[in-house]
Amino acid sequence: MANVGGLSGGMINANNPNPAAVRQPDAQATSQPGAQRQGLQIPDGSLVEGLVIRKEGDAYMVRIGSQTIFASSTVPLFAGQRFRAVWDLSTAPPTLRLKQADMAVLARFAGRDQHIAFALLSRGLPINDEVVWSLRQRWMQNGGDPLKLGAMVELWARGASMTENNVALLSWYMGLLPEQVSLIWKKIRDRLHGRKFSSPRELLEAIRGDDDDVDRFLAAHALACKSARKGIDPATLFAQAWWPAGEDETGKVMMARVSVSTEDLDGRRVWWLAFDVEGRSLGQVLGDVMTNGRALSVNLRLKNESKLGLVRDNLPELREDLSEVPLVLQYLGVGVSREGDFDAAMRHGLDMEA
Repeated sequence: MANVGGLSGGMINANNPNPAAVRQPDAQATSQPGAQRQGLQIPDGSLVEGLVIRKEGDAYMVRIGSQTIFASSTVPLFAGQRFRAVWDLSTAPPTLRLKQADMAVLARFAGRDQHIAFALLSRGLPINDEVVWSLRQRWMQNGGDPLKLGAMVELWARGASMTENNVALLSWYMGLLPEQVSLIWKKIRDRLHGRKFSSPRELLEAIRGDDDDVDRFLAAHALACKSARKGIDPATLFAQAWWPAGEDETGKVMMARVSVSTEDLDGRRVWWLAFDVEGRSLGQVLGDVMTNGRALSVNLRLKNESKLGLVRDNLPELREDLSEVPLVLQYLGVGVSREGDFDAAMRHGLDMEA
């Protein structure tokens, strides 16, 4: 499955129609040019996520996973638009189909408002007149460019400012090719290799340099890392921040979906990093890391309860690895992941007096 800008260029979930359950992309796959046989690797009825390449007559050239395919759609689409829909093989070409309930929601809107409603709907975001009106106002202020709408919706979903600069940054980030992202991450790793830092701020200063692409990437990545609005599952958003998370036992590079936020507790700044990564042996692992620049709290959660014992047996090794970080480890634990774990209330706190 394809990675675009560290984001999903297209994903397929044949087993679960819940967008929040869509699996993360394969970090090593790339999209291939040219149309392939229709539905070659996509089961009928699958929930698919993809990118519109261009419109051709009454159909669209779309990229889903590693495939570039012709498809029709039950709603109008435009080039550069990301979508999430059900893959229907009962037609030729296959149809990107919304559920009847979703169609009913879209029918309430027309013109540009329908594009906005679809951008919200495809991400599982709330749709009401106030939200659509607010986004339309900002979209028109930015020139009404269809290619900017996706970035604007992503910024809105995070409560981030929809400035022209932020829209341009996130649009650029979402359009990066996998090899471009890999090259930028390599530059960042090279700058950090063998160095220790006393605070997150010092680490960021070390990463920044005279490379415009790295600086631009960091600025855009910070927007993609920003936590979602309260009550919105970050897994439903398209502009995910993907960080390299090592290799699995087969040597395959794993990518972790990450969101970062800051807050003030007891008069001190706290950084919170939430992550979600899936491997072959452990399955999906979620967790959060909290630090105030002096202490550290790490909480892991597994979807597969049968793997708890294995992870607990290896916590001493992880604790030893974390001892190399110049922060006091206050907490390290593992438990079972439950529904709603994306809520900040699930995090394990820090003792600010320690």
